[in-house]
Amino acid sequence: MRRLVNLIVVTHLVWTGNLWGQITTTPNTSSQAGEVREVQTPEAYGDRVRREGPFLEISLRDAIRMALANNLQLEIENYNEDFNRMRVLGTKGYYDPVLQLSFGWNSTKRPSTSVLDAGASIPTSIFKRWTFSSTVSQNLPMGSSLSISFDTNRNTSNSAFTFMNPQFGSNFDVSWVQPLWRGFRQTQTERQLKIYNLDTQISDSQFRQRVSEVIEQVERQYWELVYAIENYEARRRSLDLAIIQYRNNEKRVQTGVMAPIEITSSRAEVATREQEMIQSEVQIINAQNGLKQLLAPDPKAPVWGMTLLPTEKPQAQEVTISLDEAVQLAVERRPELEQLRLELEKSDIDRKYYRNAGKPSVNLRLGVTSTGTAGRVLGQEIIDVNNDGVPEEVLYNVPQLDSPFYGEFGKSWRQTFGFDFVSYVAAFDVEIPLRNRNNESQLAQTVLTERQNMSRMRQQHQQIMVEVRNAFEEILTRKKALDAARVARELSEEQLAGETKRFEAGLSTNFEVLRYQRDLADAQVRELRAIVDYEIALAALQKAMFTIVDENDIVTARRGNAH
Repeated sequence: MRRLVNLIVVTHLVWTGNLWGQITTTPNTSSQAGEVREVQTPEAYGDRVRREGPFLEISLRDAIRMALANNLQLEIENYNEDFNRMRVLGTKGYYDPVLQLSFGWNSTKRPSTSVLDAGASIPTSIFKRWTFSSTVSQNLPMGSSLSISFDTNRNTSNSAFTFMNPQFGSNFDVSWVQPLWRGFRQTQTERQLKIYNLDTQISDSQFRQRVSEVIEQVERQYWELVYAIENYEARRRSLDLAIIQYRNNEKRVQTGVMAPIEITSSRAEVATREQEMIQSEVQIINAQNGLKQLLAPDPKAPVWGMTLLPTEKPQAQEVTISLDEAVQLAVERRPELEQLRLELEKSDIDRKYYRNAGKPSVNLRLGVTSTGTAGRVLGQEIIDVNNDGVPEEVLYNVPQLDSPFYGEFGKSWRQTFGFDFVSYVAAFDVEIPLRNRNNESQLAQTVLTERQNMSRMRQQHQQIMVEVRNAFEEILTRKKALDAARVARELSEEQLAGETKRFEAGLSTNFEVLRYQRDLADAQVRELRAIVDYEIALAALQKAMFTIVDENDIVTARRGNAH
């Protein structure tokens, strides 16, 4: 039926003088179908691209590198790493020392309502105070906290009962609190740090997983482009054979060896094969766009204005690994399992934390405080007013220079840091929760999450085994198909060569030669398809085993530094 349609179409084109394609004919008074004026052999695809330009010759490795450098999902994963790193940095800030400073002045003036305020003869009580304090505090990884403080002050008062006026005081204090049960090495901060570090590892694993996916996609699309171009070349060669056959048949018609009607089948075959070649160009365009989308998602990138020319041919390397070895590699290396293992570690951290949070709180509190005091020490003195040797008057608020506390800030600080006056404290603070339903709920959720992740790991393990087995079987099947396609192509070549000799000897027909030409073209395309399918299946197996990154000599690194 197909031959009949082609015959009708070509016959119509011949009689109308419009044969579709690069073959032009003119009517002949001898009632022949037509005379070939010009028949041009199609130009090779690579030659045409290089002539027309611009073009980019690209290897598979270069294509992979370009795709990794421009992949938006990898860029997103890079930001995830930055987020995790900032979270870790922010959480570590809990252990940063804190310095607190305070400087103040206070003045109080109020009516005196008691002889204890300022004395019976003074109606107004006045008090003034200058203070300076500094504290350095720091939280420690073991759950403990350390605080070191120093403060000094100057006080003045008009109270008659003031021992020193002005008075200079200072204090140096060191305190340390250590949890002994709840909170010991299981603090919220340590929990967050461990989880954030695991999140960073999960992000790295996801990054490597995405790299492997991109590599597999690029390989698949790269080989599809190779197939499309080689398919075009196979169709071009087939068209070239059809044109040669047409020319030879035209000569036979002119010499009377062949009937004019016989040339119509040659004309039809030329037109059909030219149509197939044009269709193969569409496949090239689609494959080009698919690969460009992986190489440069931005449509304004320069690569979109170029024609890609792959420089590599599929090799169809045989797989030397066994199925058991492939499964073992996948179990050891697949990032999905690694991510689930890290999630289990996170659940274990949460479980330990919430279990510890439900225990009673027992804190050991130790402290030492050193104080110092100095000032204008006041007293009383009885004097001899008349110089007769008889004490006659008592003077109040007279400085006592011989007092050990007489002095100012310097003496106060020397006493403080000389630890002349020291107090110590040691205590146990106990807190027993009678009920902690919030913590019980958190612990129960953590246990459930851990069990859920364990089930997911078993499920993922099964899926990976099935995926590896399927990919391995696919490789074996594709290898058999490739071997069969290669044999079929070789036989088609032999059949065409034999049929051509028989035709030249007058033992065959033009129809049979054209049929064997078409069979050879189809066999070549099937072999090419089998080779490309094998390469794609090999990439799928490498991805399933997670060896695809190493196989392509790619070093996974952040910020597009994959090389």
